[in-house]
Amino acid sequence: MSTDLPVSADLPVSTDRRVANLDAIEWAGPIRRFVTVWYAVCGGIGAWTVHLLFEAAFVKYTCNSHGYVWVMHLVTAVTALATVAAMALSWRLLRVSRDFDESAADAGGRLQFLGYAGLLIGAINLALILLEGVNIVLLRRCG
Repeated sequence: MSTDLPVSADLPVSTDRRVANLDAIEWAGPIRRFVTVWYAVCGGIGAWTVHLLFEAAFVKYTCNSHGYVWVMHLVTAVTALATVAAMALSWRLLRVSRDFDESAADAGGRLQFLGYAGLLIGAINLALILLEGVNIVLLRRCG
């Protein structure tokens, strides 16, 4: 009489859920994929660009009308929040793909690479936005 236990080939529920989350991102429609993947990677760059261009264009106006400096601070806050949102999406990409091999040429490896890239790009752009915001306070000279 053999006491061998049958081996189940089913994956644990948590792994199935992670694969389902990965497939939901990888095979989503173009708009959802843009938001979840490409905004995560490029959102910080876009927010920094908007911040830089707005501040450069608006600085002369604040020299002539001193009561509107708060608009520059508001734009700094909004673009910083947009960058933090992009970094949160990058963190989500890393969470979804954490059980996959980063160097693999599959969906998990791609999303893990994009998650790390999005966090790095977002951190750099957040630092640039905040440094430019400090610049508004410290260098308040017109002319």
